[in-house]
Amino acid sequence: MKKLVSLAVIITMTLTLAPAAVTLAEDLGRDLVVITVEASDGQAKLTAAEKAIIDVDGLKFKDLNANGALDVYEDWRQDIDSRVDDLLSLMTLDEKIGLLHHNTTGGTFTSLYPITEEWMWSDEERIAIDGTEYTPMYHSIISDFVTTYLHNVNGTPKEQLDENNTIQQIGELGRLGIPIALSCDRSYNTWAGMVDMPHYAFGTAHDEQLLYDLVAQYAKEEYALGYHVPFHPYGVEIGSWYGDEVNYIARMTGIEVKAYEENGVNATTKHFIARGGRNSYSSAVSPANLTDSWMIGWKAAVDAGTSWIMTNNGTGLTPGVNVYFDTVTIGYLRDTLGYEGVIVTDWPLFMASPTGAGITAEGKDLSQMTAGELYTQILETGVDQFGGFIVKHGTDTSGVSNDFASGSANSFSLVNWPDTLKECVENGTCDIALIDRSARRVLKNKFDLGLFENPYRSWEDALEVFASDAYKAEQFELLTIADINAARGDYINELDKRVQYESAVLLKNDNAILPLSEGAKVFVTGSSSKISALDAAAISAYGTVVESAEEADVVFIRATAIDDNVELIIEDTVEIGKPIILALEGGNGSSEPDAFTVEHCDAILFQVYRVTADHGSSLGDFFSYTTPEVEAEMLFGKVEPSGSLVFEIGRSQDDTLFSFGDLQLDVGADTRTRLYMAAVVRANPNALLPANLGDVLYPYGFGMGYGQEADISLNTLIAPQVVATVEQESMWGGAQTVSKAVNKAQKSGAPFEISFIAENIGADGYTVVEALDGGAVVGSKFVSVEGGSFMVVTLEVTLDGVGEHVVTVGGLSAAITVE
Repeated sequence: MKKLVSLAVIITMTLTLAPAAVTLAEDLGRDLVVITVEASDGQAKLTAAEKAIIDVDGLKFKDLNANGALDVYEDWRQDIDSRVDDLLSLMTLDEKIGLLHHNTTGGTFTSLYPITEEWMWSDEERIAIDGTEYTPMYHSIISDFVTTYLHNVNGTPKEQLDENNTIQQIGELGRLGIPIALSCDRSYNTWAGMVDMPHYAFGTAHDEQLLYDLVAQYAKEEYALGYHVPFHPYGVEIGSWYGDEVNYIARMTGIEVKAYEENGVNATTKHFIARGGRNSYSSAVSPANLTDSWMIGWKAAVDAGTSWIMTNNGTGLTPGVNVYFDTVTIGYLRDTLGYEGVIVTDWPLFMASPTGAGITAEGKDLSQMTAGELYTQILETGVDQFGGFIVKHGTDTSGVSNDFASGSANSFSLVNWPDTLKECVENGTCDIALIDRSARRVLKNKFDLGLFENPYRSWEDALEVFASDAYKAEQFELLTIADINAARGDYINELDKRVQYESAVLLKNDNAILPLSEGAKVFVTGSSSKISALDAAAISAYGTVVESAEEADVVFIRATAIDDNVELIIEDTVEIGKPIILALEGGNGSSEPDAFTVEHCDAILFQVYRVTADHGSSLGDFFSYTTPEVEAEMLFGKVEPSGSLVFEIGRSQDDTLFSFGDLQLDVGADTRTRLYMAAVVRANPNALLPANLGDVLYPYGFGMGYGQEADISLNTLIAPQVVATVEQESMWGGAQTVSKAVNKAQKSGAPFEISFIAENIGADGYTVVEALDGGAVVGSKFVSVEGGSFMVVTLEVTLDGVGEHVVTVGGLSAAITVE
């Protein structure tokens, strides 16, 4: 059996010759020889491997349907609408419906690695490889007419480029030569299954140019390897990468969309209305139901030109009705926001058999619909493509297992059933105009991407985009993150380093312990002995790594979660009196600093950089956190952490759970304040709410810097009050009885709250406020305040002993009677 793909031969076309007539080789594989017509004045660039290049009017065109003539859809001089109309007129109903399916390559969540010839070239409906069932690409493209695929593949850049070119070769073999559009859940898939985009880090970095520059580079590399549609941005959702504040979400989303769209690929903004982040849309809808807040980011995505949008697969604006069945939800996107691009459902659309639930806004009972009627309903809303794994033919959708992992012959999942929709067209229950409308959008997108002229990619061109000189010279084995850095260019490595330290948030720095002095003795420990060993090696370039905490000037803990093990390390270190620097890997609601870590750690670096490959399996064991080298540079001041929070960090998990998922900056707010905030946002969804209305551990936007000091002072101390009748001297002399507010008497041993204002005229910082009764501490609280801002602080106090007490807080005092 041949190798999957031979080295592509790129030939500058000067003749009208083409490869031999198309036949499927008996041994499954076909050599790939790409013929190229270079762009010149009046001539579009063409690449072809299976269909002839023909001359018309002294120009060259691809004869995609092999009829020996130039059809309108093959004529790159024509406007796109005319080309789409011509191609649609040539397509069968089966081929049109095939355009509406967006399947996964191989019919599985993650493509086979390494790919085999059988996986690529077999015309069997299903094949088994190592106990897992796959749908071969040749069968899926040629027999099922699918032309768009989610390609979550693993492998080296060369393996991917060859695979993607071979998929285009199969597409060109089709009757009409329709090229294949390849999407990917990973924004950065050059090193597929090894590293990915550090999504959340861009949010806390707050560096708009850095976001654009890195995503633009990702896009150029995706294009160079033959991808077309990365499934991002995801940060458009409230509670995702860009946090809760809708104006910031909108600004960053628009930048990310443009970075894709202006650099060769299409953005797919997801998931309309929302699926992930801290809350799904259905879980995040509060009693205030602030729908318009979600739409601020979505409008920005549409205005920035996102070519694709993916739906959520949960409830939309009509209660109990899934987004893709809901004309109200999709109608808002199409009509109110004016979106004209491609809409694809999320995975899973269905499992094995199409089902629906709920009553639509038009009164349709989805539970009573047939499979074909459900597909029709989706098209009626304005959705264009159905996300799924495989195509299964026939109209009897019953009796098929959902368990796609079992490998049995009858085991399928995320199945699309084209024949059920075809049946509805033929019996008149689905208007063919619905299919043509969505098919037209899908084809227009392929023309916009230039795929009909130039679907193939050149390895030499790709190397110039992503590779270092060393990797251009020799494609060495990739085993570690250091290998990845050696293989890619200096430009992206420098940008990647910047996002690491620009996204790291310095939350605490007692006594300016950071940056450390060179030569400082450091004991290195944490969640993982492997990570600690790597950190120790990097730290040794600047300090002295010691073998025990007792020997150290400082203990450095890298934690991937605050669990029992990390808490024990912290407790043991506190017991021996050594200062602690905690680097906590977390973000997006997980592994955030808590009251325990804030109390016991002297310095806290909150690090959200993470490059684990998204969706599907990963290759090897590549380091995915802030690299040890950058970590060491931050610790010793060679670079400075400069990130700031895009969420508040609550004092407790309950505070976060009480907040409204569709309202920004309300963690720790009391009910009255939260409702006031909701009313403001209901009236103006773009309203910039203050970030200091809740009682939180850290407010939105907080982030300290080295050498920057807070200047926090306290004012306006208020104790609990009652209205009492008192005697006082009148202005004319003599006593008079008046009613006035006085400090309320408290019960001995019973806690009560005092309130005051903490005002910061310096840089972002914190203080521990203590309430004193005489010399005794009767209450204390950690208070963080952004520079140039203030916090209203409530502090619980307990007084013991009947009599008069004077509570003092930062130079302020209040007399309180204890009964």
